[in-house]
Amino acid sequence: MWRLLHIGAIGALMGSAVYAYSVKYQTIWYAEQIVKMKHKIAGEHDQIAMLRAEWAHLTRPERVQQLVSAYLETLPLALNQMVKVADLPERAPKVDTIGRKLETLGVGLSTSTPRDPKSSGGTTPSARR
Repeated sequence: MWRLLHIGAIGALMGSAVYAYSVKYQTIWYAEQIVKMKHKIAGEHDQIAMLRAEWAHLTRPERVQQLVSAYLETLPLALNQMVKVADLPERAPKVDTIGRKLETLGVGLSTSTPRDPKSSGGTTPSARR
């Protein structure tokens, strides 16, 4: 009886040791994967920084001006061509052209803006009841 108990205890001890080592090696493997991913992310950050620097180099105003003068037949930008934001015309109101066409056909809902019943002299919903 004691032998079976000892053999069972030794088996349980060996099983728990195998489980502990498997958890340990899985943890080490995941830690290595994290380090590899961090190195990959750092490389991507370096790549992004390099591309941003290259973009800044390519879009320098003096370089763009040289390219414009070489390939396009335009005049240089003059100071009298600059305007203030206040000098720009107002934006045109948005018009629902499709809704208006449907309204003229009698198919869609009215596209006119609903009015305030108090200001238009109309009845309020509670007065209509």
